[in-house]
Amino acid sequence: MEFNGRVLAACIIACTSPFSLLAADSNAGYTLSALDAAWLADIPIAEDKPITDSETSADRLPLPAEPEGGAQDEAPHRKSWLPESDPDAYSIVSVGRGLSFHKPNYLYPATYSPAYRGSSSEVLFGLSLKLRFFSLPLYLGYSQKSFFQAFNGKDSKPFRETDFNPEVFYRFLPKNAKAWHHLGLDAGVEHESNGQSLPGSRSWNRVYIAPFHAQGKSLIYWKWWFRIPEDKNRLATDPKRDDNPDIQDYYGYSELHIEQEVFDKHLINALFRYNPVTGRGAVNLQYSIPGPGKNFFWGLYVWNGYGESLLDYNRSVTRVGLGIQLTR
Repeated sequence: MEFNGRVLAACIIACTSPFSLLAADSNAGYTLSALDAAWLADIPIAEDKPITDSETSADRLPLPAEPEGGAQDEAPHRKSWLPESDPDAYSIVSVGRGLSFHKPNYLYPATYSPAYRGSSSEVLFGLSLKLRFFSLPLYLGYSQKSFFQAFNGKDSKPFRETDFNPEVFYRFLPKNAKAWHHLGLDAGVEHESNGQSLPGSRSWNRVYIAPFHAQGKSLIYWKWWFRIPEDKNRLATDPKRDDNPDIQDYYGYSELHIEQEVFDKHLINALFRYNPVTGRGAVNLQYSIPGPGKNFFWGLYVWNGYGESLLDYNRSVTRVGLGIQLTR
C-alpha cells in the first residue's frame, strides 16, 4: 500500500473520531470500520468483516458488493497505478482488476551453477505483471527473467541474458466454480525473445491453451502450445531467419505447473517440461516461506535441465539459489 497524506489523515480520523466504528470479534480482535475514512483513502466502502487466520490485510481490500447472479462488478477506477492485491492466493490464476501481479516475482542474489561459477555466478530476478482490459477477462501480460553477473567486474558486470515475454490471453472462470469442479482455462498468444543480435538472438511465438484446477491450497496448471512457424531456410545472417528451429526438442510441447501450500503458509511451486521423443526436459522447484511482517517470502530455487533461459535452450544447466519472492 502506498502511504500518502490522504491515508495518514484517514488513519488519524479513524483513531480519534468519536464516530469511528470498531467491529469486535472474540477470535480475530478488532478491525477498523471503513465508513469514516474510505473517502480519504480512495477505498470503496464495504461491510467490515474480521480477518481470519488464513488471510492477510492485503487479501481483504474492500471490494464492491456482489450483484445478483454471482458475478462481481468491476472495482471503481483507482488513481494509483500500483498493482492491486488479488483476492486469489495463487498469483498465476488470480483475477486482477486493472494492473496486478501475474507470475511469481522474485530476486535470488545468491545462486550457484557449475556452468556459471566464481565471478560468473549470477543474480536471478523475475518480474511479471498483467493488465485487464475493461470488464472483460482479457489480459495483457508481461514477464521477464534476467541473469545478472553482478560479481563479474572484469567484464563490467554484464546482464548475460534477459528474456522478454509479452502475451495476450483470455481467462475463463465459470461463475459456479463448484459445478465446474474448480476448473478454468487460459487461452492466448505469446512472444518470447532475448533481444540480442545474431548469433545470440533467440525468439519464438506460440499459441497456447492452459486448463487448470485451483481449489483450497493447491493448483494444477497445464500449459500446451503450438509454435507459430518461422522460415528456417534463410541465411544464418538474416534476422528474419528462425533463430532456434529445434527449440521444441528441448522444451517439448507443454509444461506442467503444480503449486501446493504445506505447513504454515509454506508454498511449493514446481514446473515440469518433457519431450518424450528426445527425452529432454527440465524441472524447476521454488520453495517459499513467509518473511518478517509477511511483506515478502524467503525463497529457495532449484533448476535442472534445458531452457532455463532462451540462450541456454539447448544446454542443460543445474542451479541452486537463495533469495526472496515478492509474489508467488
